[in-house]
Amino acid sequence: MVLGQRMRWPFGPVANFRLGLLPWVVLSLGLGITALWCADQRNFQRLEHERIERDLSQEISQAISERLQTNIVTLDSVVGLFNASEQVSLAEFTTFYDTLNSRGSTLKGIQGLGYAAVVPDNNVAAFEQQIRREGQPDFTIKPPRPRELTTAIVYLQPNDWRNQRAVGYDMYSQSTRRAAMQLAALTGEPVLSGPVRLLQETNLQPQVGALLYQAIYRQPEAVFPSSEDRLRRLRGWAYSPLRIGDLIQGALATVQAPALENAAVVIYDSDRTIKRNLVFDNRNLTGSDRLTHPTWRNLTVANRNWEIGVQLDHRSIDPDGWSQGLLLQALLGLSLSALAAVISQRLLASHLELREALAREQDAAKEQALAATVFDTTPIGIVVTDPNGIIVRVNPAFTQLSGYSDREARGQKTNLMRSGRHEASFYEQMWTAIIQRCFWNGEIWNRHRNGQIMRHELTITAVLDARHQITNFVGLLNDVSDRYRQQEQMQYLATHDPLTGLANRALLAEELERSLALARRENRGVGLLFMDLNEFKPVNDRYGHAAGDLLLQALARRLKECLRDSDTLCRQGGDEFVVLVPNAPSIESLLVLARKLHHAIEQPFEAITGLPEPVRISVSIGVARWPDHAGDADSLIRTADAAMYRAKLMQEPRILVAD
Repeated sequence: MVLGQRMRWPFGPVANFRLGLLPWVVLSLGLGITALWCADQRNFQRLEHERIERDLSQEISQAISERLQTNIVTLDSVVGLFNASEQVSLAEFTTFYDTLNSRGSTLKGIQGLGYAAVVPDNNVAAFEQQIRREGQPDFTIKPPRPRELTTAIVYLQPNDWRNQRAVGYDMYSQSTRRAAMQLAALTGEPVLSGPVRLLQETNLQPQVGALLYQAIYRQPEAVFPSSEDRLRRLRGWAYSPLRIGDLIQGALATVQAPALENAAVVIYDSDRTIKRNLVFDNRNLTGSDRLTHPTWRNLTVANRNWEIGVQLDHRSIDPDGWSQGLLLQALLGLSLSALAAVISQRLLASHLELREALAREQDAAKEQALAATVFDTTPIGIVVTDPNGIIVRVNPAFTQLSGYSDREARGQKTNLMRSGRHEASFYEQMWTAIIQRCFWNGEIWNRHRNGQIMRHELTITAVLDARHQITNFVGLLNDVSDRYRQQEQMQYLATHDPLTGLANRALLAEELERSLALARRENRGVGLLFMDLNEFKPVNDRYGHAAGDLLLQALARRLKECLRDSDTLCRQGGDEFVVLVPNAPSIESLLVLARKLHHAIEQPFEAITGLPEPVRISVSIGVARWPDHAGDADSLIRTADAAMYRAKLMQEPRILVAD
């Protein structure tokens, strides 16, 4: 039957008229329903498009922030190195960098790690001669013209040809770099510069660069009442040159979002309305469309604001128009409406029910296949249990994290990985939260099948049926052990000398304050022995820094054998060492310890690589005791130091008690 064709019905005129209108009524209803449904679907697609862009921009912003935070933590360790020593040599800085580089991903994505010094009194010639004597014979400050304040890049690792081009450069002479260096010096906080062209850059695939600064001060433990005090005590800057393209691409590689593959990502420094502020644009890499309706997000890190724009590929969802799928669905709706106008209402209803059932079945099959793919390929360990906590299935990532295969884990209770580090109350509180809120998230210690204890982030979600009864529990496991190990390594480097493993100046200050506070409460004395090696420099000059470093390590081991577990041995810097005795009943007891240390140091050092013969060195020791010689930590350190310098003028043994 064709719509509009004259039909004959075996009823009266009125009934025939009404029946003749029925196909048109059905068609009108079908068209109306189709139009409403298409509008609703289009609105849904627009909202879904905006949601995906928002989520993607959030993930990108977080990934970039985490990458920059890693750089900031690395600069903090450089600041800790300089705070621990009055002077850091090129060899010590290289050893420090190699130590960081050997510990995994700490320096991943960092172009370089360096130190820029403030030239004392603007005496460029004297400063150049000093650096040349210390092992950089070609060192020259550039550009050469005079300035009110002169700085110079002294150390920059890795020592490749790109970074060598920057050594000696006065970054303070360039306005963009100077603005960031001034802000870092005035605030004491990490500061990211505006976009610059790095000295390491070449004409082959150039990228926009930026520099991350952290100020280093003399007397870092002091309190700075004003910005002027910070500037007066400014020693230099720890800094890192960054190729923004490499930085962002490295951050994007950590984003686990399928929508990112063909998405356009642009980043502007401060103001996106200024074209020259564009610092990153991946559209030439992904073949993405021109930006028409991006989602913008502000990212502020290291005192710098970036505007991040994200736009999905037009092939995913087009919020301004009709997607191909939606057009096809609209045409299908029109066809079904026309068909519904010429067939009976019952047949139409049956057809639609069958079609919807098939669509649901296909969608269910697709969702099941997708869920199976995600389950098997996700890097997060997944374990599924029944309501009683009996494992019914695990994925390959769980096998990697636990050592138990799917066959071995099935039928076992979830406590097969229990480490023994948690009290029973911990598990009781966890399961109480799961039963009450159907969700729990936290960190937990688990035991690998091989016996290794590992730290995991665990999320448990209860699966409910239509009657809100628990049918399964799903656990998600993520290994966070490496993240905590990296944090512990960075904390260790901030408080210990990287060469000898002894406490550094910062840790000594903390331990001394703690010992004095305890001594005041318990009415006891605290001792400090300040030691300086007398014949160490000739060893360095004759046999080289490598042999000197091995001698310092052997000396540290020998000194620790003379001390109690409660005593603290610190490398103050260079060839100076300090012993903190938290319980010193008398000055005589400190003198006994000083003679013991003096005797240990005077014994010849043998079998050290790089030393063809036994080596003898001596030591000058200054002894001070609280409260006999000083009333606070700083005074006690200065008093012991002064006694040590006076001891150098004495005959052996050079041991002197403070006045």
